[in-house]
Amino acid sequence: MKIRTKIFMANMLVVTILLGVLTNAMVEYVSGILLDKAKENADYSVSQLALNVDNTLKVYEQLVDAFYINNDLQAALLKKYDSAAEAQAVYFDTVLPYMNVIRSTTDTLHLMIYTNNDTFQFSDVKLIGDEVRDTDWYQAASETKKRLSRDWMYMGRSDIYKADVLRLVGKLYNIFNKSEIFITVDVEQRIIENLTSAENKNQRTIIALSNGQVVVDHGSSNLNGLRLENYGFYDKIAGHQKSSQMYTENGRKYLLVSATLNARSSITGFKVVLLVPIDEYISKVNKLKWLALILYAASLGISFIFMYFISAGFTKRLTVLVMKIKEMNTDNLHSFIDVKGNDEITQVSHKFNQMMMRMDMLIKQVYEAEIQRKELQLKKRESELYALQTQINPHYLFNTLNAIRGNLLENGDRKNADIVKWFAQSFRNLLSRKGDIVPLGDELEMIDTYMRVQMFRYGKRLEYRCEVPAPLLGYPMLRLALHTIVENAIIHALEHNEGITVICISAEAAGGHSYRLTIADNGPGMTEERLKEIEAMIAQCDEEQQGTEHLGLLNTQQRIKLTFGEAYGLAIRSRQGEGTEVVMNMPSTWERQEE
Repeated sequence: MKIRTKIFMANMLVVTILLGVLTNAMVEYVSGILLDKAKENADYSVSQLALNVDNTLKVYEQLVDAFYINNDLQAALLKKYDSAAEAQAVYFDTVLPYMNVIRSTTDTLHLMIYTNNDTFQFSDVKLIGDEVRDTDWYQAASETKKRLSRDWMYMGRSDIYKADVLRLVGKLYNIFNKSEIFITVDVEQRIIENLTSAENKNQRTIIALSNGQVVVDHGSSNLNGLRLENYGFYDKIAGHQKSSQMYTENGRKYLLVSATLNARSSITGFKVVLLVPIDEYISKVNKLKWLALILYAASLGISFIFMYFISAGFTKRLTVLVMKIKEMNTDNLHSFIDVKGNDEITQVSHKFNQMMMRMDMLIKQVYEAEIQRKELQLKKRESELYALQTQINPHYLFNTLNAIRGNLLENGDRKNADIVKWFAQSFRNLLSRKGDIVPLGDELEMIDTYMRVQMFRYGKRLEYRCEVPAPLLGYPMLRLALHTIVENAIIHALEHNEGITVICISAEAAGGHSYRLTIADNGPGMTEERLKEIEAMIAQCDEEQQGTEHLGLLNTQQRIKLTFGEAYGLAIRSRQGEGTEVVMNMPSTWERQEE
């Protein structure tokens, strides 16, 4: 027996055994992975769905919480009014704006407030009478002794809204008036149903309230009277915070995964259940076994053919190929390998030749692309220069404003002439100054002009004082940073203050080569909770938490820290009804950087 035949037979025996063992092991391993992955995906889906349900319902519960902490609104609802006109004025000034904000910011079908105050009754503020006391939601909400309670109930399908309705019932006990106020917020059941995934139509998702009422079931079109304890799998999930197990129903196997919500008392006991049929996974395993068997047979046949034909000339022809490759030079991409034959080695040589040709073509394309990129850059610069040349000359605006002022002076209208003068001066200061860091005195000069314009606008409602010592006027200040804080004070103080608003800017030197600049107002101030939210937003530089309401404060904080370092920044002090102070901690010396 020739040695080539012995090598061939030995290799085939080894390949046959190894392929058989590996194929069987891979089938078992992949089958286990598929089932484990199914369990993992189901667990993740249930956990994510439970979290989404929690977050969605939390938005509406926060409406009740906000109402609970709003003492002014509660007082308006519980106060006994001498006339309908007085009650109507309070309703339009206090209650209706609050309810309109809720309706505009949430998908609310209906919002209603119930009180014992018979002198304050409107379309969405209703008296708690016998009709209300006989309702199921009122009786259920009245059982609790808590000062604040929130409960979700399923109200069935509404003929008015043509949709299934979920109701949030909030009970608030006012300790000062010894009265109860009830708030009901009706929302569509679809806000919960839309959270469920529709990627796999075979999966069945069930969501039930804490009282067992089912509000989502992909396997049922009618939810009225449908309760979780009526399902066959209820005993398997009852009493479990989270479970994952196999379940058989009508001869079909399912992966049963459930989770119980307990983040807040209002949703404690909510159940999220997912039934995933495992028939498709069994089918995939069977297909995998057949595919593995086919690949095993094909691998044996291919191995036999390859080993038989390759064993004779592989070594010799491969050596020729290696020698040809070594003759290749990186500077010569036009040399090709010519290996005779009609097998894989020949194909490798052809692919190598094609690769060389492709590399040569790609190098040319890279050079051409680089040239085009340079041309595009030149054209872009030409366009930018042309755009700059066509911009409006700001001196034209200054001259126009001065012409308007001169005309006003000629006509004896000095008051309007002064405001045009201040506006022109403010605009000139804004455009003429360069650099991001300017002397504090220059910034205060621009603030003075800005405040003159604002005092002209608001008249006696606004007063402005600047108490900055002369030695501090040369200290560094970020350009327009102080302007942002002052403008923010006008928005949040003056526009919410019925009396005279006083804005005062003061400064004092501090230790460690720094100084403090304080911008104070006598506006309405902030609650402690609101102040903590703003301080957390500024400290974490988290712009997504607050949207654009306090974007000026956030941007100023970021500019100060990026320019001067983490040791400097903003601090806010405020109390409700006592005004607000914004303190800027800034360095007293700073080396100006050339731009």
